[in-house]
This record gives sequence, structure tokens and C-alpha cells, in this order.
Amino acid sequence: MVKLLPFLLQAFFINATYGQKPAVDSFVTGEMKRLHIPGFEACAIDSGKVVWIGYYGFQHIDKHIRVSPQTLFDVASTTKTITGAALMQLYAAGRFQLDDDVNAYLDFSVRNPNFPKTPITFRQLLRHRSSITDNNDYLGQFWDSSKGDPTVSLRDLLVNYLSPDGAHYDRNKNFCRYPPNAQSEYCNIGIALIGYLVERLSGMPFDDFCKKQLFQPLAMQRTDWFLRNVDSQYIAMPYRYSDSLQQYQACGYEGFPDYPAGALYTNVEEFSHFLIAWTQHGRWNNRQVMDSNAIQQLTPVDFNLGFHVWFLYGTNKGSLLYCHTGRGNGVSTFISYNPRTTKGLIFLTNGELNEVADWRRIVDGLYEKAF
Repeated sequence: MVKLLPFLLQAFFINATYGQKPAVDSFVTGEMKRLHIPGFEACAIDSGKVVWIGYYGFQHIDKHIRVSPQTLFDVASTTKTITGAALMQLYAAGRFQLDDDVNAYLDFSVRNPNFPKTPITFRQLLRHRSSITDNNDYLGQFWDSSKGDPTVSLRDLLVNYLSPDGAHYDRNKNFCRYPPNAQSEYCNIGIALIGYLVERLSGMPFDDFCKKQLFQPLAMQRTDWFLRNVDSQYIAMPYRYSDSLQQYQACGYEGFPDYPAGALYTNVEEFSHFLIAWTQHGRWNNRQVMDSNAIQQLTPVDFNLGFHVWFLYGTNKGSLLYCHTGRGNGVSTFISYNPRTTKGLIFLTNGELNEVADWRRIVDGLYEKAF
């Protein structure tokens, strides 16, 4: 356990390239104090450019290391936006159609045993409508631990979980009682399966495909899926705060075999490269990195057309956004944008936001003050 340092919430760095915003600094540090968030970094983008970026608090409390432009955060489930983009690179290349049966591309069969004749499609996985569900009794051993990089491969996890011959197959706990496409249920294993489908379609490991097709062209050189590939001196330590003890507890670094669903390490500046490209029809730094039609498929400008991977958020001013949150042991993250105005926001923290009202207060406050 570590106690709160008296200077913990002092704003460390505001990049002068984007201009000083004292109102944002005051708002962020106030929320960090109220919610016991050790470290925080965020950026706002508008019309394809970063218009504000800020770094606050501590990357590591015990070592007195402040959050800086070099700090890398575990971005938790905001990772899923990257995984969806990776799959859509292959969609743009004509490797599959969204309503194809995924079994046509796998080396093992995936069916809901309660509806064995009903195919599971790419679109259903992207929309969390596959009728595959997260068995917390099994998956919790990975999600609740902080033992670093996974020791189980992505393929082994999925075969053992989804194949009837698998060691951890459970028809009652791994699948829903309703058919594919009948209902939406948020599912990490379904997104992990998307990661494996990328491997099958591309012929290369998922992490290597992301590096080649996304991270390198987007200049996300320090972004990676595994702790072993990033500089440990720059990784933000996740923390949980105890109200009863009035102390922070270091949670350690996570890593789990369903990593395409939520185990990316990056910083707000590099993550902004991805968001800028997404809002600019796939272009970044005068280069077409992602296909504009593929982006439109996942996040159409007309919200009524339906959307995939991303979710909807309504601000207190009535603006609709595409967004994704991320939560893990000692981390809370957020990515969002408005497809009509192309304004977007990212924040990454090494603390826990436990109430919906707290998320909304931070998001709405940053949208009001950072642009």
C-alpha cells in the first residue's frame, strides 16, 4: 500500500504546441483528487489534428515517476477498436464478407450447441451478437491476475473454450440460451475470436499483423500487445484506492490470452494517430492507412444504419458520439469521436472509475473545456 503524495495531483505537462488550457487543468486535477486517480493523460482532436494534450499525476507513486509523454498505459477494452480495425483491413482486401459463417475460415468449428445449425458470422462477433458468452468462472483466473504476459496462446484458449472437444468447453456457461443475432451481450471471447480470424485470414500472428498494417503506418512505434516488447520504465502502474485505509494499492501488470479484447499498451499521443485516421476516412499523415468504406461499415455517419465494435454516447449537450470504454484492475480508459464534426477525445488513467456518473462527468467536462 502507498499513501497519497501531497503533490500527486499537480499537473505535470501541457504541450505548448497545442496551447495552454488552465480551465482543463483545473477540471482534471479536481476530478483526479475527488476520484483518487493517480495518473491521467488525455487529448482532444478536431479536424484531423490534436488541439490539446495533457499529462497529470504519477505513472508510479512509489518511485515518484510522473506521467509524461513517454508513459504507456494499459488501455483495457478500448483495445477493441484496434482489433475491429485490424479485421476491417482484411475486409477491405476482399478476404471475407461480414455475413459469412466464420467456420469457413477457421481450423476448428464454432457453433452454439443450443442452435447447432445456425452459423455465427463476422458481423455478429463485431456487434456482440454471436451468442458466445464470457464464462467468468474460467476466464476470471486470467482477468483477475496480474502476472504479466499470457502463457496460453490465443488459439489454444479459443479451441479449448469453443470446440466441443476442448478442455474448457462448457455448453451451458460458454454459450447463451438464445440463437446468434437474437440479442446483444458484451463478449470478450468473441473479440478474441476476431483476433484469431485475423491470423487465419492473414497467415500471420495477430500482433504482427497489427504492427504491419496499423502501428507502423500510423507511427505507433511504442504501441504493443505484450509487456515483453515495451520499455518497462515507462509503463504506468495500475492502482486501486482503498477508502477505508485511505491508501493506494498497486495492482501489478495484466496480461491475458484473450488479448485482442483488451491488452494493448500505448500512450495518448500514439492512440490519437489511430483516432485521427479513423475520423479522416482512414488517412493519416497524407497516407491512406485504412479503407474509408470499411470505416463506414463499422461506424457510419448515419447512426441509424447500425454500428459495430463501437458504442453510442450522448453528451449532456445532446451530441451523439461513437465511443468505447476500458476497465481493468487499476485502469480506466475512454476513446470517442463525433463522425459529423470529427471532434474526438481520448483519456487514459491508472486508476479506477467505478460509477457511471463519474465517467460522464469527466467525458462531458473534457468535451466542454478542451476544444
